[in-house]
Amino acid sequence: MKHPFEIYTEQILSFRLGGLNQTEEFTPSNNAKPAAGRYLRYAEIRKAESILLFGITDGKLAREIALNKADDMELLVCDLFPEHVRQHLASLSEISSHSSKFKILTDSSVWSILLLLFQNGYNSGNCHLVLNPSLTSRAKAEHQNLQRLFSGMKSLEIPDNDNFPSISAGAVLSPDEPGLEEFISNFPGWLNEIVLVWDCLEKSDFPRLTHPEGVTIINKCHPLEADFGAQRNRMLKECSGQWVVYLDADERLNNDDWNHLRRATSINDCKGWYLPRLTFYPDEQHVRTGYGLWPDLQLRLFQNTGKLEFINKIHEQIKGIEGPAGILPAAAINHLTHLLKSREKIEAKLEGFNEAAGGQYSHQLGAEFPNVERRMLETRNKHSLPAVILPEFNLL
Repeated sequence: MKHPFEIYTEQILSFRLGGLNQTEEFTPSNNAKPAAGRYLRYAEIRKAESILLFGITDGKLAREIALNKADDMELLVCDLFPEHVRQHLASLSEISSHSSKFKILTDSSVWSILLLLFQNGYNSGNCHLVLNPSLTSRAKAEHQNLQRLFSGMKSLEIPDNDNFPSISAGAVLSPDEPGLEEFISNFPGWLNEIVLVWDCLEKSDFPRLTHPEGVTIINKCHPLEADFGAQRNRMLKECSGQWVVYLDADERLNNDDWNHLRRATSINDCKGWYLPRLTFYPDEQHVRTGYGLWPDLQLRLFQNTGKLEFINKIHEQIKGIEGPAGILPAAAINHLTHLLKSREKIEAKLEGFNEAAGGQYSHQLGAEFPNVERRMLETRNKHSLPAVILPEFNLL
């Protein structure tokens, strides 16, 4: 049976995205053999289970480490330039045939590699980290950031108690969104309130949604006017809870994830949480992946300090969070847009995004997306997965 990293990498390499600078120059690995010996000694001194080599470059250093390491030590090559891996597939396959415990993980997204490592049990305590010395320029900077983030992430267990702050939920909605009854029923009964801001002129223009558990729903209406940031700020103004969580109409959290999220608000060391987002395609058992499509981290849960503001008309961002942010890998948003909407509806929505962007960039729907089975992006016991506090220099 293939390892999940092998399946993931094969899927990434099966697609080429246009418009990307897919390769970078590097210096030849003329001293690969002595360098490999040095890294192996350091790994043995640390009693590391795995060596993580950041950057494949010409493949020579990976080959020397793989062929000279102990059988019980793993070599995992992580590369942010899939084209570099594609160029060395033949030699990498040869290494695999001569060396046990050799894996490759590639994607252009720093966050996909970080979460895959974290969810599969890799950490700076059981790994020896090696930045390939042949890397130069942009490739060196990007792999260096990957290494620093991986070594700087701090994991925390989610407290298990009954003393939680109040939480308001919010959403910006269009009256013609499909599945609105299912959307509103997805929110748990312990919420302080649910604030809905509708893209319309009159209250008579939007449907009356009733939460089955009796949570108070606050309805406001205001035309979107191609400004998602302003609409989010109208939503935020109505939220009275100590914390705020918001979702879009085509997003859901399951019951366990809602409870996980609630418990995370009692972690005093963190003021905002990013949630991974699983965009199902072409069905609910497969998730879009590669080139930023996953984990698609969304800052959706944050402390309501009264100093917060959404900026940007599109791809709006929350500003004013005072304190560190973290990731809740075990509380993923289920993104149903391809299951709820036709291609025509999605393209029409993207046209609205383009209008809001004011010509700065264009959103286009591809004919096909790379995808993997949903189970590959979940740990075997995902709710035992701790929260992750990001280092201060994080790139989000």
